[in-house]
Amino acid sequence: MTYPLIYVGRQTSRSDGEARRLIILEATLRLIVREGIRGVRHRAVAKEADVPLASTTYYFKDIKDLISDSLTYFAEKTLWMNRELEARSFELLKQLSSASQGADEDALNPREYTELLVSNLTQFICTHIREQVSCRDDRILEVAFHEEALRNKQLASAIKRLDESLLSTIQGFFAQLASSNSLADAYQILGLIKLLEYQSIVRDDNGESGPEFETIISSTVRNIIRGILA
Repeated sequence: MTYPLIYVGRQTSRSDGEARRLIILEATLRLIVREGIRGVRHRAVAKEADVPLASTTYYFKDIKDLISDSLTYFAEKTLWMNRELEARSFELLKQLSSASQGADEDALNPREYTELLVSNLTQFICTHIREQVSCRDDRILEVAFHEEALRNKQLASAIKRLDESLLSTIQGFFAQLASSNSLADAYQILGLIKLLEYQSIVRDDNGESGPEFETIISSTVRNIIRGILA
């Protein structure tokens, strides 16, 4: 079950009002990146956004509403990116399927197909992680919001929607490969992706950890693919 993303602060029907509201939300995200959730205060946000203090308190009377709406704003962009990832992953699957179903003399045997699938999926995941890590601020925001959701129930549903979106994309990919346990496969891959993203951000290596990086991903992918194709 997924939950809709809902803005809880004061809404506006005027374009100029909505523009100012977005400026405040963007400023809030910048503050969270620099100082964490605890740095979000009306006065600090107003200064960062270069708007009157009255503007922040007008749209967001409670600081929790401001934090919740900044997560919703951030999540909307992330969900759009997840849909892009889904389209790319299914295009990859389509290409691999075509390669495995060529003319009889060109058709891949099971071992060749397995190696092709493992190789391409490994590179796909590596590329995805590097793209994610290149957006360092977004990854910092994800961690900050996940941590705050443990204490702030108002964030829980949006965080749940965010997590389930990517999990669903990966599960759908493995379901197309006829996995008998696509959800478990998806959890393995998502867990690995998030761990490697986090480690790469901490090391500040831009997702470039040499052969070890790809070896870890390839080993996990190979075990899953072998289980599916067995």
